[in-house]
Amino acid sequence: MTNSGSDFDDRTSAETRTLVEFVQNRAPQDVPGDVLHESTRCLLDFVGLTVAGAHEPAVQIARRQCELLGSAEQARVLGSPHRLRATDAAFVNAISGHAHDFDDTHVPTILHPTTLLYAAGLALAEWQGGRGIDVLAAHALGYEMSARTSLALYPEHYDVGWHMTGTTGSLASAAVAIRLLGLRGAEATHCLGLAATQASGHREHFGTMTKPFHAGHAAKAGLWAGLLARDGFTAGPDPLQGRRGMFSVMSTASSPSDLVDGLGERWEIARNGVKPYACGVVIHPAIDAVRNLSVQEGLAAGDIASIELRVHPLVPELTGKMDPRTGLEGKFSVTFACTIALIEGRAAEQEFSDENVRRDDVRQLMARFSLVPDPSVEHTKARARATTHDGRVVEVAVDDARGTPGNRLSDDELADKFHSLVDPVLGAEQGRRLERAVWSIAEADQVGDMLALTSPES
Repeated sequence: MTNSGSDFDDRTSAETRTLVEFVQNRAPQDVPGDVLHESTRCLLDFVGLTVAGAHEPAVQIARRQCELLGSAEQARVLGSPHRLRATDAAFVNAISGHAHDFDDTHVPTILHPTTLLYAAGLALAEWQGGRGIDVLAAHALGYEMSARTSLALYPEHYDVGWHMTGTTGSLASAAVAIRLLGLRGAEATHCLGLAATQASGHREHFGTMTKPFHAGHAAKAGLWAGLLARDGFTAGPDPLQGRRGMFSVMSTASSPSDLVDGLGERWEIARNGVKPYACGVVIHPAIDAVRNLSVQEGLAAGDIASIELRVHPLVPELTGKMDPRTGLEGKFSVTFACTIALIEGRAAEQEFSDENVRRDDVRQLMARFSLVPDPSVEHTKARARATTHDGRVVEVAVDDARGTPGNRLSDDELADKFHSLVDPVLGAEQGRRLERAVWSIAEADQVGDMLALTSPES
């Protein structure tokens, strides 16, 4: 047995070791081009969301407290002129990226990995001088780490009340740290263990500032774990599969084989979904169904006497706030999200306002919805059955919600989302410059120039 930094401890389980070796050893040029393209798409989405989210109250509070505690100016708070130490920048930028609940999703596990991966990766790369291609590769490989550990824990881990983005999300940022800090062998395992022991976040806090705090904590946790491990800080040799490791403690039925099945052949980022609507992802199929009542069937809100939604049971569990009081709570109310989408024809960030939640016409239409949880309906699908005031019955079905792998947003549609987020903050011209910088990040020797364009003062 050895604990040297370049060798693995022989007590590390085979699946964990295989996944860690894959993350640390895969050269950027050996990551498939379509995978790196998807990582670039994820970067565009993340940058847009952090610029738009930078002035959210939760982000401002977090940044002020980090500044109050004192901080070296190592990395930028995106969407602002402020700089913080790298761990704090990762923390604040992840809160910003998740604040609107508009970030991407690993569809099978409802994990939001990109926010954590890029919040940690960009902060570390800016501080340490990392290349753009290295950040993209760290995202792609960190996506594998977080998605595969999520698959190993899902669904029991999620069903009992853990928030996957806060728990396995810490392993995403740890993978980024392993890559960008060049951790090897036992050092990398210690980093993973330090991140895993910080895994936290409960779904009780959905609809509050604490949900994006989970993302911030996870991004910071993995980066902090990497810095400690690089300097010799140790953790248990088998952090995921050990007798009292993450899998045993945080799931009733984990499946370690998910860590390695098809590794290097099937990339989990192919199952990434980009959100077209600024709310809980399980609502999106229902929004599509309700919008299709208007777009395809010609129904207006005033025509409808009642709407029955047949949805996956997670929909009422995660987004069943029937009496939302704020726009933030509205993001976790399937009836509000569907109502505002039907009335306004869209459900972007602007629609989830405190004022819209209180509108009389919105409240009246919300009361006409009923939910039918149906385990046979997958969480990417939904059925809507509307009855009009004159007795007509109209039914629509959605099998692949917009933005999911079966119905992807094109690069142009993703760019439209990006500009809807950044142009009101930066202006259209700077928004175009920033978009070009993101698409060409793989050729950049350092990420600082692209990050500087996120500041309204640039």
